[in-house]
Amino acid sequence: IPSLVHGLVNPCLEQGGKFASMPFCNASLALDDRVADAVSRMSLKEKISALGTNTPPIPSLGLPAYNWWSEASSGLGSSGSIEATKFPYPITTAMSFNRTMWTMVGRQIGREARAAMNEGKAYSTFWAPVINLAREPRWGRNIETPGEDPFLTGEYAEHFVKGFQEAPDDPSHVQASACCKHYVANEMESTTQADGEHHDRNHVDSKVSMQDLVDTYMKPFQACVEKGRVTSLMCSYNAVNGVPSCANDWLLKTVARENWGFDGYITSDCDADADVFRSHHYTATAEEAVRDVLQAGTDIDCTSFVPHYAESALAKGLITEADINDRLKMLFRVRMRLSHFDPEGPLNKIPVSEICSDRSQELSHDAVGQSATLLKNAQSTLPLQRDSVGSVAVIGPNALLSKSDSGYYGPKKVCGDNFWTLVDAVSQSGKVQTVTTPGVPNVLSENRTGIAAAVQMARTADTVILAVGSDLSWSAEGHDARNISLTDAQSALITQVSAVAKKPVTVVVMTATPLDLSEVLANPKIGAVLHVGQPSVAILGVG
Repeated sequence: IPSLVHGLVNPCLEQGGKFASMPFCNASLALDDRVADAVSRMSLKEKISALGTNTPPIPSLGLPAYNWWSEASSGLGSSGSIEATKFPYPITTAMSFNRTMWTMVGRQIGREARAAMNEGKAYSTFWAPVINLAREPRWGRNIETPGEDPFLTGEYAEHFVKGFQEAPDDPSHVQASACCKHYVANEMESTTQADGEHHDRNHVDSKVSMQDLVDTYMKPFQACVEKGRVTSLMCSYNAVNGVPSCANDWLLKTVARENWGFDGYITSDCDADADVFRSHHYTATAEEAVRDVLQAGTDIDCTSFVPHYAESALAKGLITEADINDRLKMLFRVRMRLSHFDPEGPLNKIPVSEICSDRSQELSHDAVGQSATLLKNAQSTLPLQRDSVGSVAVIGPNALLSKSDSGYYGPKKVCGDNFWTLVDAVSQSGKVQTVTTPGVPNVLSENRTGIAAAVQMARTADTVILAVGSDLSWSAEGHDARNISLTDAQSALITQVSAVAKKPVTVVVMTATPLDLSEVLANPKIGAVLHVGQPSVAILGVG
């Protein structure tokens, strides 16, 4: 996530200034006319530089530098310069099956984004949500997705995006720009098999039948565009049936723009344009890759491959200035819709007090409560009653899970610096006597030396809660999970602790990876199994 800017400058607000009288500043003109005027005033050097994510200043338009890349999957992503409400990850929120919840979460994140923009601490374009399908349970980015079902994922995309982009108090402008990614059939990170065979997202060619592509993998993106009216798409690292996504004019132009009516800009995933040449070897030269991605319809290159080679592509006659203009018009069209060149309106008045409000934090906690799934509840183990629960031992490698995963595609600085844990949720600000120990050092460790202490703690506690599962070390962007089974050490911890507990224990599973819980569910010493996905700092919603 890039560093944030100090102030978005609207050159059209300077009364009597040289830009205020230019057609691109005239909000009464047609949008396309304003866009064409803005692009026509740029020098060729400015145009080429503007094809990269981190766009430098554009003096001919009075614009400072602008970065198109910000994140917002589970809250306003930042460099830590501003607090923001941390919501559960989409893999959790989607389990609520509540469209209203998805809309409200999207709206709050978008509103906090606009409030931060108004404070000069955020940009306007955010690359969320992830709407690839969690069809491979080991995929590293399952945590960012709504799930495996095309219909559910499409519904999530529609409602999150509408909430994020559309402000009831200003229907004529975009509150903050969302981006549905990664288009398309992108469901792997990096995996090395036991025999040494390696596969990764930068090189893979996803071979998908046309029926499966259209009916399954593209369905969420179609819903995101047609029903959610998203203002951005991200083309993915992989190739689809031999053609890299960012150079695939059928995907970007024919399907997205012509068939679905997409009205927005298309960004590459970071260095995916470079991968067209360097990883997929789809073209013989870098300049030919620039030609293919621009003419296919990729408008902005995350990071700098296209700006670096565009000039030589022009010199070789592979592209024209008109090709560059076509891409820039898509970018400026979105910035116009974001009110970057319009008179101040309701969106500019959204105050910073919207961020981390009591309402936003209640919404975050409610999202966990609605999404948690009770997989087992024998002998009325749950709910726990404060007046009868006695002393509670919270045992397991995820007992204190919170801060280590909160900044992943979300806020690094959460409301009040409160990185709540399951121990906090159980202790209820000290009202319940609570002790804790990990038992095993972390979710991947096979070190069992701490199990004996955990067993002793469980033996003396009135109530035992086991906190197990996975975290970002198990799987995340860049690496896939190795399997879908708990480690032997976690399994041993569960078995030995539950065996000595005074009454049936509760197992709380925090995971974005679908895990095989058959032994846990079959254990007669385990009274309840509560699956909470990855709630992060919103864990108090489970309490």
